[in-house]
Amino acid sequence: MDDEMIKRGEQISPTIFKAIEQSRTAIIVFSKTYASSKWCLQELVKIIACYKGKELVVLPVFYKVDPSEVRQQTGSYGRQLAMHEEKMMDNEKELQSWRLALREAANLAGWPFRDGSEYEYEFIKRIADTVGSTSKQNLSYVEDYAVGLESRVSKIIPRLQMPDPNVIMIGICGVGGIGKTTLARALYNSISQEFEGLCFLYDVRENSTKYGLAYLQQVILSDVVGENIKLRNENEGIPILIRKLQDKRVLLILDDVDKLDQLKNLAGACCWFGWGSRIVITTRHKDILAAHGVGNIYDVPRFDYYEALQLLSFIASKRPTPDGVWNRAIHYSNGLPLVLKVIGSDLLEKSTDEWEVSLDRYAQVCNQETQSILEVSYDSLNECERRIFLDIACFFNGEPLPYVEEILSACGFYTKYGIERLKDRSLLSITPSGNLMMHDHIIDIAMKIVQQESPIYPCKRSRLWLPEDVLQVLDENSGNDKIEVMILDNLPRGHLENLSDKIFKEMKSLRILIIKDAIYSEVLQHLPNSLRVLDWSGYPSWCLPLDFVNLPSNCLILNQFKNMKCLMRMDFTYCNFIREVPDLSGVPNLIKLYLDNCINVTKIHDSVGLLGNLKELTATRCTNLKTIPVAFKLSSLRVLSFSECSRLARFPEILCKIENLAHVNLWQTAIEELPFSIGNVTGLVVLTLMDCARLDKLPSSIFTLPRLQEIQADSCKGFGISIECEDNNKLLSFTVCPNKIHLYLSSCSLTDEHLFICLSGFANVVHLDISYNNFTVLPQCIKECIHLNTLLLTNCNQLQEISVIPSKLKDIDSLNCTSLTSQSQCVLLSQAFHETGEKSVMLPGSSIPEWFDHCSNERSITFYARERFPSICVCVVFGMLENLPHHFVVRFCLNINGHKMILSPCSSLSIVKEHVWLFDLSTLIYNNHFLRETFEKHGCWNHVEVSCEDCQDEHLMAHGVHGARRITIVKWYGIHVYRQENIMNDVLFTSVNTMETFSQQSLNDISNNEVMQI
Repeated sequence: MDDEMIKRGEQISPTIFKAIEQSRTAIIVFSKTYASSKWCLQELVKIIACYKGKELVVLPVFYKVDPSEVRQQTGSYGRQLAMHEEKMMDNEKELQSWRLALREAANLAGWPFRDGSEYEYEFIKRIADTVGSTSKQNLSYVEDYAVGLESRVSKIIPRLQMPDPNVIMIGICGVGGIGKTTLARALYNSISQEFEGLCFLYDVRENSTKYGLAYLQQVILSDVVGENIKLRNENEGIPILIRKLQDKRVLLILDDVDKLDQLKNLAGACCWFGWGSRIVITTRHKDILAAHGVGNIYDVPRFDYYEALQLLSFIASKRPTPDGVWNRAIHYSNGLPLVLKVIGSDLLEKSTDEWEVSLDRYAQVCNQETQSILEVSYDSLNECERRIFLDIACFFNGEPLPYVEEILSACGFYTKYGIERLKDRSLLSITPSGNLMMHDHIIDIAMKIVQQESPIYPCKRSRLWLPEDVLQVLDENSGNDKIEVMILDNLPRGHLENLSDKIFKEMKSLRILIIKDAIYSEVLQHLPNSLRVLDWSGYPSWCLPLDFVNLPSNCLILNQFKNMKCLMRMDFTYCNFIREVPDLSGVPNLIKLYLDNCINVTKIHDSVGLLGNLKELTATRCTNLKTIPVAFKLSSLRVLSFSECSRLARFPEILCKIENLAHVNLWQTAIEELPFSIGNVTGLVVLTLMDCARLDKLPSSIFTLPRLQEIQADSCKGFGISIECEDNNKLLSFTVCPNKIHLYLSSCSLTDEHLFICLSGFANVVHLDISYNNFTVLPQCIKECIHLNTLLLTNCNQLQEISVIPSKLKDIDSLNCTSLTSQSQCVLLSQAFHETGEKSVMLPGSSIPEWFDHCSNERSITFYARERFPSICVCVVFGMLENLPHHFVVRFCLNINGHKMILSPCSSLSIVKEHVWLFDLSTLIYNNHFLRETFEKHGCWNHVEVSCEDCQDEHLMAHGVHGARRITIVKWYGIHVYRQENIMNDVLFTSVNTMETFSQQSLNDISNNEVMQI
C-alpha cells in the first residue's frame, strides 16, 4: 500500500490497518526486498488476520521472486528475516508471526511474474481482470434459472428512489417459499455497487435464536466497516452501530425477520445510517413492518400459471413429461416457487407409474401449510438420505461441502450420493463458492421433524443444536441413547459449570460431538465409543477417558491403537504431552496425521511408514523428534513436512513409487544424507533442504526425478553437493536432469568442483542462486545452460573469472563480487547489452561503458523521443563515501512531459565498493498502455526524464528508525539506444527548443568527477 495522502509524522500503521479492515480485496506484491520492511510484514500479518476473520479476498503477486522463496523464506527472504532476527532477540513472537504470514500468503493462489514471461502491462491487465471477477464473486448467490425475477426487481427499484439522499427502508413481504430471499439477493446484486458499505444478513430469524442479536450486530460491523468488535449484549451494540454507520452510505439487507426487537436492535431508525443508505427487510409478517414504521412494502406475488409452467419446463428439460402432470403440480403448488421445485424434482425421481400416486399424496395436503406439502418429499427419502438431510439442515447449512462430506462420511453415510440426491430433489443447493445451502423453509421442516420426536423433552430428540436445549440436557445429566448429534457453539455464558464428569455416559448413540468456545471444568470420565466425530476446542484434559477406544491411562505416552478402522484423521497439533507416536497399524484407514509443534515428541513408530492410505504427514517444529520410520511405503502420500525438526538426522528409505507427493520439506533438520531411493518419489516438484547444516551430498537419483522443478538448499553450510553415484569411480557419469529447474544454493560453501558438478547435472537450470559462496571461476559448462535467465552471484567475493555466459541470461546480480577481473566485467557488460536487451546486470565498477550514447552527472538524465517510447538501456553508477561499506535504498522513476511514474519498488543494496547497475528500461515499465497514450496524446516530441530516487526515509520509517540516515550516492547516469529496435532520428539528447548540439563529456573522465548526492 502506498498512500501519498497520509501526512508525514502521522502514525501510519493504524491508518493502513484501518484501510485493510475496510477493504474487500488485498493485493500483496512480493518483491525481492519485501521482507526487509518491518512495515510491510506488519501489514501482511494484518491482511492474513482479516483474510481468516472475514471474507477478505487476498491476491498475492510474486514480482520477480519465486513463490517458494516467500513460502520457505529462502534466498533474499531468508537473509532479510535473519537480519530482523538479529535485531529482535526479545521479540521472537512477532518474528514468528511474520514467518507464518509469509507462508500462508505464499500458499494462496497468485501470480508469479518473471522477466521475459510476458509484458508487464499484460500481466497487470490479468490481475485487474481477476480483481474485477473477484468483485463479482462477492455478489450474492442467485440460482441459474430464476423465473419472474427480473420483472419483480424492476418493480422494487423505483421504491428505493436511488438518487434520493434520504435514508429509505422498504419491506419485501410474502409467505414462506415465495422467493423473498432470492429476490433480495438479485436486488443486492443489482444496486450494491452504489454503496460504501454492504451487508446481507441472512436468516435473521434462525441466527438470532441460535447466536443472539449481539452476534448479528457484530456481523454488520464486520461487513460494513471491517471491524471485529466483541459485544456483550445488544444494548451495548446499538450506540456502536450508530457511531460506526451514521457517516456511511450503507446497503443493509435483513433477511427473514420475524420479531420487532430484531429490527429495533439491527436497524432501529433511519438516523442510524448515513445519507443515501437503503435498508431492505424481508419478512412473512407485514404487521412487524408496520410496527417499525415501514410503510414502503412490496408484496411478492405468487407465480401465475405461465411462470409456474416456465419453471417446471426448465426442471423437466431432463425428461419429457405429460402436460396433465404439470397442470396438477401447478395446482397443488399454489403458485409457490419452492414447492414447484420440490414437487417437480420429486416426480422426476420416480417412474411414470408412480406419478399419479405421488400427486395423490400432494392432493391430500395441498390445502394445508406449505410445510406439509414439502414433508411429502422428505417422506420419499430413504433412511440414509433422511439422516443426511436432517444433519445438514440442523447443523451444516452454509458450511463448505468438503467439510460436511468429511464429517458425514465418518459416520458411515454414503455422503456424496446422498447430497446429490438431495440436490436432485431441490432440497439442497451448492453455491458457486462450494457451500451447502438450504431454503429456510426447508430448514424449518427439518427442525420441526426433529422437535416432533419429543416436543417437551430435548433429551429425547436425535439432534440438539439450540444452546438452551444442549445446556438443559447437560445440566440435568439427562442424556440417553436417543441423542445422535450435539453441537454447542456460542455458549451464552461461555463455560459449563457444575456438570457431572459422566455427562456423556448414557449417550450411547452419540456420533458427532462438536463443542466450541466453552470451558468445561471437570476431567471427563467417559466418552461413548459410538463417537465418529469429536471436535472440542479447549478440551479440559490432556488425555481422553480411559475407556474411550481403549486409550492409555498414561497421558504422556500414547499406547497402541487397536481396531480403529474408521479413524481417518488424527490431529495432535500443539499437544505437548505426547512423547511418542505409538503403533498405528490398528488404524489402517488413517488419511491425515498432524504432529506440528509437538515439542516433546521424540519418536514416530515404524508402523506409520506402512499406512498405505496416509495422505498427509506433518511434524513441523517437533524440536525433539529424533526417530521416524526407517522406511516409507506410503503410496498415497501427498503432503510431507519435517521442517524445523532440528534433531532429526535420518530420512527413511522409500520402498514404493510415490506419485502424488509434490513437496518434501526438510528445512532446518539435522538430516545427514538422502537415500538413493528418493528417486521413487516420482511426483516430487520441490525439495526443501534449507539450513540442513549436516547434509553433505545428494544421491545421483535426484537427477532422474521426472517432475522436479526446484531445490531449495540455501545455508546448508556443510553442503558441498558432492553427487553420490552408484559407481564411485565414475563420479561424473550421471544422467543430466531433464527438467527446467530452479536452484537455490546460496551460502553452501560451494567450491569450483562442486559448482562444475552442479551445472553439469542441472544443465536445464532456469534460476540459479549461488550467492555467498567460495568458488573462484564460473565454469565454461555454464554456456550449456541455455534456459538460464537469472544468475545470482551476490557476495561471491572470491569469484575472479567469468569467461562466458548463456545467451538467454537476463538477470545477473554480481553485487560485491570484488575479485572479478576487468575482463570478466567486460564479458558481463558486452554480452548483456551489445547482443540483446531486456536484461539487468549489477557488478562492481565506477564508469559508464564507452558504447553508451549519452551520460549525465546531474540528478537525473533526460532525452526527447517521438512516435513511440524508445527501447533503451539505462546505466547508473553508485558511489561510496570514504570507501566505507555503504547501505542505501532506492527506486527508479520516469517523468514524461511532467507526469511522474514510479518504475520499481524500493531496492535495498549494501555495497563495499562502487557499483554499476545496467538495465533495460522496459523491464521496469509496468504500464506500456500509459506510455502509448501519453505519446499519442502529446503528438510530437516528448520530454523524458529518468531518475534514481532515494526512498531511505520510507525504509527507515518502516523499520521504526528516526533521525540521521545514510545518503544515496549516484555518480553518473547513462543511456544507450538499441539501434536494431529504434529509428535514431526519433531520439534526441538535446533540447528540442534550442536544438543545441549535444557535446558528450569524455567518458574517460567520468570516474574522476565529484560525487553527486541525492
